[in-house]
Amino acid sequence: MGTLTLALSGGGAAGIGHVPVLQALDEIGVRPTAIAGTSIGAVVGACYAGGMTGEAIRAHVATLMEDPLATARRFWRNASFRHGAPALSIDPEATILAVLPEALPERIEDLDIPMTVTATDYHARRSVRFTEGPLRKVLAASIALPAIFRPVQIDGRVLIDGGVTENLPVRALPPSDVCLAVDVATEPPSHNGGVPGPAELLAGSLRIMMRALLSESLNGRDGVLLVEPDTRGFRALEFQRWEEILQTADEARAKVRRDLPPMLGMD
Repeated sequence: MGTLTLALSGGGAAGIGHVPVLQALDEIGVRPTAIAGTSIGAVVGACYAGGMTGEAIRAHVATLMEDPLATARRFWRNASFRHGAPALSIDPEATILAVLPEALPERIEDLDIPMTVTATDYHARRSVRFTEGPLRKVLAASIALPAIFRPVQIDGRVLIDGGVTENLPVRALPPSDVCLAVDVATEPPSHNGGVPGPAELLAGSLRIMMRALLSESLNGRDGVLLVEPDTRGFRALEFQRWEEILQTADEARAKVRRDLPPMLGMD
């Protein structure tokens, strides 16, 4: 059987759509040799790399969403505040501590599967890839989307969301026979000729940028199975729609079960 690596994109709440894909891997009995993730893709990927099954991650999402008060209490317990910070300047480290399972190790290099987490160095204007270091702080940097989360500082660098420079980190992975690339954020060209409103225009512009980056990252790489759960219609912070997102992404689960085994040479 061939080797498999796994890339998981950012995409806000739509990133919950990664979970059915992980369930498909469990169902066909395939384990990645390496995982790379950006933003919420890094969070979900870290859970999987830490030994959780897709079903366990799905149950964890349900626990978080069905008891939002408990999740909020964990957030406020760890949150830090800055005088004069904008209202939409959430502490990303407190967010990670509130949602990440406590059983995961403290450091990236101690995960069961080798993991790469991407963030963006704001001042250097480039992607940064972490394969070791404090897991929760690095994940906080990877999700630090401007205007929602404040930046994270690591080793003197100011870091923001990895999706700004590398939303689907296929190139962060080592060579393998097959790379399963799961993109929950970008969208194909639209035939709608209407003029978008301000919020739609901003979101659409980001997705255009992500689509261009995606095309570049896949260019010239063989053996890629690109899976695009139809979750891009969910807004970044619509986590309350988690059940809809999972149901929508179950179609991608079926695609992985159908298309991946032949690419890996499985009977």
